[in-house]
Amino acid sequence: MPDLRGRTFLLAVTIVALYALIVVGAWVAAGNYGEACGSSASWPLCNGQLLPSPQFGVVIEYMHRLLAVTSALLLFGTTFVFWKSNERGSRARVLLLLSSLLMVVQIGLGDVVIGAGLEAALVALHQANALLIFGLTVGAAAAGRG
Repeated sequence: MPDLRGRTFLLAVTIVALYALIVVGAWVAAGNYGEACGSSASWPLCNGQLLPSPQFGVVIEYMHRLLAVTSALLLFGTTFVFWKSNERGSRARVLLLLSSLLMVVQIGLGDVVIGAGLEAALVALHQANALLIFGLTVGAAAAGRG
């Protein structure tokens, strides 16, 4: 199990990945690229391909998909590492667990957003949940320092 410094580094990398995901997700929403890779049924492929065509919107949407997978795995892994530590009752552990649970919701929301044709209210809910995940994860970092 990683020591405190290793856990802190893992958490920092997770926070950076989540931030990048939010930025690229906002770019996807602002550019209306949410359906550039086709339906959510084709996930993780993009228009049926592992490597998408080099069209701008397609590349941005595919980056969002790749960052989503990377961020989710990092968050789940970070949560697991913190829960395996011997710091029972740690607020960081609880915040990371909440963040991970919301990430599961976020993945489902992403599917709903695409399936609903990028309905504005659902896109806003997806973005709000992303910010909540990010905030809880940053809160876990702050709790771990205190």
